[in-house]
Amino acid sequence: MNIKTTRDSLLSQLAQIRQTYDEKLAPLSEQQLLWKPSPDRWGILECLAHLNMASQYYVRQLQLKWEQNSTAGTQTSEFEMSINGKLILRFLDPKSSVKIPAPSMFKPKPYHLDVPKVKQTFVEVLEDFSNFIEKSDRIDWNLRVLSPFSTWLKFRLGDVLIFVTAHLQRHLNQALKVMQEPAFAKVL
Repeated sequence: MNIKTTRDSLLSQLAQIRQTYDEKLAPLSEQQLLWKPSPDRWGILECLAHLNMASQYYVRQLQLKWEQNSTAGTQTSEFEMSINGKLILRFLDPKSSVKIPAPSMFKPKPYHLDVPKVKQTFVEVLEDFSNFIEKSDRIDWNLRVLSPFSTWLKFRLGDVLIFVTAHLQRHLNQALKVMQEPAFAKVL
């Protein structure tokens, strides 16, 4: 895949994610954000908190790679996802019907659910991630990025850009589905 075309597509997707958040989720009341369809399902704020935790890890990794490698420049204009990246994308893609439980390190706990903080962090994560993608054509997309799960599991930087964007969309869609629950309309 062409790096410039992929980068532009990711930026467009992130702009749409931000617009959807601003229009549909940001205006919701604290009660609406905290409401859960059932005890075993996440509410909107839990979806956002989960995205914050997972995305912040990768944003930090990407910033570290930038600091270490930004002067090197991109070695090629083409990129191919690694097997690990394709596998993760298969699970995180918003179109995928495969449901996998969130790793415990990224499961929101009650103390993570500070409404103003979660909302602010979500916007910051989107901005930081978008800023990195804007300049990502000046760094090698084949650089290795550590997984949060194991030091032996690594992804290509380009893999991370693609699957984090898909992950953001997947859980944004999940949050929007919460709003479609019949009981949601009764929440003030």
